[in-house]
Amino acid sequence: MEIPTALKRLVRLVLRGFYNVEHTLVMDMLIRKVCVKEEDLETLLKFEKKHLRAIIAQLKNDKMIKTKLKMETGPDGKATRQNYYYINYKGFVNVVKYKLDLMRRKIETEERDSTKRASFICSQCKKTFTDLEADQLWDMASGEFKCSYCGEVVDEDPDVLPKPDSRLILAKFNEQIEPLYLLLKEVEDLKIPADLLEPEPVENVKIEKDNTFSND
Repeated sequence: MEIPTALKRLVRLVLRGFYNVEHTLVMDMLIRKVCVKEEDLETLLKFEKKHLRAIIAQLKNDKMIKTKLKMETGPDGKATRQNYYYINYKGFVNVVKYKLDLMRRKIETEERDSTKRASFICSQCKKTFTDLEADQLWDMASGEFKCSYCGEVVDEDPDVLPKPDSRLILAKFNEQIEPLYLLLKEVEDLKIPADLLEPEPVENVKIEKDNTFSND
């Protein structure tokens, strides 16, 4: 059995949407080779060791990839510890759902906060008022906004910069993320065997001359 194509597409779409090309190449290689040790990734991708480790560290920190430690016998006959990297697709899906939910909630929170921000200020006592509160300060007799505390004129606060309409931001977010939501829905009920979610390390990965990545 193989990892379903939809899951592979999800990984590639997430990486190309939120990471740079080096991270995408590492994940692409893990899709193809399943469980690969660091030195093989270094050879396959032709990355410097320090640079590759920085990429791997970020992907691990973001819970995009996982690690397995294996003891191997080196050419000198000594046992060495090797780090193997792989994608646990079930965990990957859960992380993507969680991060998208965080992004959505942040936008929604900003939308709520924007309606409560202080955007009017009293010229005398410096009491501030939100957009909604200012509507209640209108004085019909003078045709001005009047402070409910001291009765002086209330003006727009020059220190409060206008914020972009968060409703438009949320709509734009939903539009841009829709392909991810569709893929998440497609893979929601997939059952992945344990040996594919937690693959065994493979020694001596075939080093291919052609590193062109497939699009499945």
